[in-house]
Amino acid sequence: MKNNEVRIMSFSASDDDVKTIYNELAELAAASAYKNFGNHGIIEEVTVDNYAERNEKIKQAILAYSAQKSGVPTPKTAEDLAFAMDNPTFKSIINSINVRSLYVMLTKYRAPQLDRLAEIETVGLGESRSYEIDTKSLPIAQRATYGSNITMVPSYAKSSITITPKPYSIGISLDIIRMMANGYDWGFAVARVYAGMILAQYKLIVSKIFNTALLNGTPLYQANFSSTTYTQLADDVGMLNGGSAEDVMALGTRVAWNSIAALATQGGFTTKDEYIRNAYLQKIYGVDSLILDQFTGLSAPFNNANAATLRAIPNNLIVLVPSTDKICKLVRESYIRVVETPANDNTLNRYEYSYFQSFDAEIATASYFGLQGTTAA
Repeated sequence: MKNNEVRIMSFSASDDDVKTIYNELAELAAASAYKNFGNHGIIEEVTVDNYAERNEKIKQAILAYSAQKSGVPTPKTAEDLAFAMDNPTFKSIINSINVRSLYVMLTKYRAPQLDRLAEIETVGLGESRSYEIDTKSLPIAQRATYGSNITMVPSYAKSSITITPKPYSIGISLDIIRMMANGYDWGFAVARVYAGMILAQYKLIVSKIFNTALLNGTPLYQANFSSTTYTQLADDVGMLNGGSAEDVMALGTRVAWNSIAALATQGGFTTKDEYIRNAYLQKIYGVDSLILDQFTGLSAPFNNANAATLRAIPNNLIVLVPSTDKICKLVRESYIRVVETPANDNTLNRYEYSYFQSFDAEIATASYFGLQGTTAA
């Protein structure tokens, strides 16, 4: 362990008190994540009643439990908490509860749009995941009389790909003076870390799938849109996956669909309600079609210079994927490290933490998919 790495504790399986605390915190943080970061469709809808009251009770429970287990008085004032935070065990327990809550959130709550694009695998600390990929090609059939001068193609082949998680970090600060105030939102502090991790994982997946370089020069990438090339692309994706266009799903942003004049503007109230609630656009040129909500981390000012780069999903592409397989695989570790950044002289009461989780994503499938540009042919 590094000198500035916070020790994450293993709680006893029989310790029902701490399990109740971190499960309650996970639900609270999930509700905060949906409220504050859920509008881009990558956070599952979770709501709780009496949020502020539950947040205060959970905060007091965390402080009381951490104090009891570390042998310090339960903090009642900001000064009490400052003394307690000088105790390494107290600090370790608080961060361990936060990490356990993040574990619960990552495994319990779905990321709807992420699930549509990728299969998620969780592995142990330091582990990888390998995928065996079987070819879809069939052996060549030919008249026996012609076989003597033809080199036989192997009828069976298999390859593999290994995905090894790589470390990513999410930074957050905890102001211990504000922490004792009634309005301190502990759920929001954990929600920011969770939402940041989900967003980074989703952005990585999007970068793998919406990648024209991967399919450029093949019939599975059409830079220009026409109804003819689009329906042919859908048929090809279905055919190459052993099915038809009925087994293909198309996904793109509102801007992408609008660019090919395919937004749902017709139909009765029921149709429009389904469109609004589920982002389902019905069949477009015979293909089931869904809207992917745009998302961003606001890592830079959203102005004319940065807007295009801050939008995570390309607005000029529609992806056609098989409905029977997730073409991208996300592999993430079940362990999260916490590293404390030493306070500066002018921020002695603020603790900066980086939460490290390792993950990676790759295209790992025998299925075919296609990319359709939105520029008119």
